[in-house]
Amino acid sequence: MIWNRFLFTPRVPPYYNHGTSGMEPRGMERRRKNKNGMEILERVASFKVLAFSATVLVFGFSFVASSVTASASIREESIGAADLADVGGAGPDGTSEDFSMDAPPPDQGLFYVVYRVVKGDTISEVAARYGVTTDSIVTFNGITNARTLSIGKYLKIPTLNGILYSTAAGDTATALAASYGVSGDRIKELNGIGDEPLSAGKPVFLPDARMSSWALREISGDLFSWPIRGWITSWYGWRDDPFSGARSFHTGVDIGARRGASVRAAMEGVVSATGYSTVSGNYVVIRHHSGYTSLYAHLDRIDVKPGRSVSQATVIGAVGSTGYSTGPHLHFTVSKNGRTMNPMTVLR
Repeated sequence: MIWNRFLFTPRVPPYYNHGTSGMEPRGMERRRKNKNGMEILERVASFKVLAFSATVLVFGFSFVASSVTASASIREESIGAADLADVGGAGPDGTSEDFSMDAPPPDQGLFYVVYRVVKGDTISEVAARYGVTTDSIVTFNGITNARTLSIGKYLKIPTLNGILYSTAAGDTATALAASYGVSGDRIKELNGIGDEPLSAGKPVFLPDARMSSWALREISGDLFSWPIRGWITSWYGWRDDPFSGARSFHTGVDIGARRGASVRAAMEGVVSATGYSTVSGNYVVIRHHSGYTSLYAHLDRIDVKPGRSVSQATVIGAVGSTGYSTGPHLHFTVSKNGRTMNPMTVLR
């Protein structure tokens, strides 16, 4: 079935881009003939009106095929080299030359469809549904925290696997190909570039490239496993101090558990410190990748020494009530680059 390209092409005035040269029109007009030979002037909308376009698609679809639901939108866009040149940090902002839903011509550029997030969706599940990698969706949409994915959000799903990369000054297609283990010719072809040094901040699509496993873990928020099974007795944030009653900021989460229960490393790393303090009691600090550290406090005993490499789930001590404590529990703190953060955003 071929979709009516006019039904799904929003008619909007050109939008404007605030650049260094002032207000520049960015809409595009095109003349073509319809089936009756009448010449028609079309104005093609930019991705700035994506939300409007997707809404039109959803309602239009109810007239074309009642079996299609509004959970997945439905528009296919082609992205040529000129379009990629206009991409912002969040992904391609190109426009389509043809709104037909026939299969795109083989190897004539990069295409994407628009998907509307529904309750229960995860990025990995959406990626599997469309047969692309999670990396592709993450970089195409500028996602830095997958846990913020909200119902109703529109995602661009590329038809090719790869990542959208923001160049550093001096990058070349050949150097990027070597770094990511992909074809330099394909990079040049899809992005309409040669092998000249690129300026900083240029978005370039790298076909078949993958993100590092660590980067994906960080974006998904699945960095740390629970160090112990138990129940939350105090959350991260402001609270009434259990001893003085004064308002104070709690820099971690307290997990209640039986005394002597095994405490495990929440992520792989190197033990950077162990010891005792009047506040934390017996404690262990582990240094992880990318500036992350974790603190385990009020331990009954310590089973590791500084300098030891530990894997995720390695036993590092046992639950206790040493130091500033009202009963057996584990105080668990996560920091990045020296600043504490809510552990619930990175625990899985």
